[in-house]
Amino acid sequence: MALRKMASGMAVAGVLAAGALIAAPAAQAFSYTYIGMFPDAASCQAAGQGYVNRGEAVNYFCDVAPGAARLSVVLR
Repeated sequence: MALRKMASGMAVAGVLAAGALIAAPAAQAFSYTYIGMFPDAASCQAAGQGYVNRGEAVNYFCDVAPGAARLSVVLR
């Protein structure tokens, strides 16, 4: 009985977690775009600046963590 209750609880938690992951991209603004991961902050900044240098109307930002940097672009 306890095993069945635990399995049911885990199934409900799994469904809720999957729903949150599916809904997360829909909650983002349409103008926000994740571009990619880079090995360091310098290469992330260079890639973001490349969008600006090509004349695209964007703002960019890099989320930096040890060993990786994530580039995101926001259309203006």
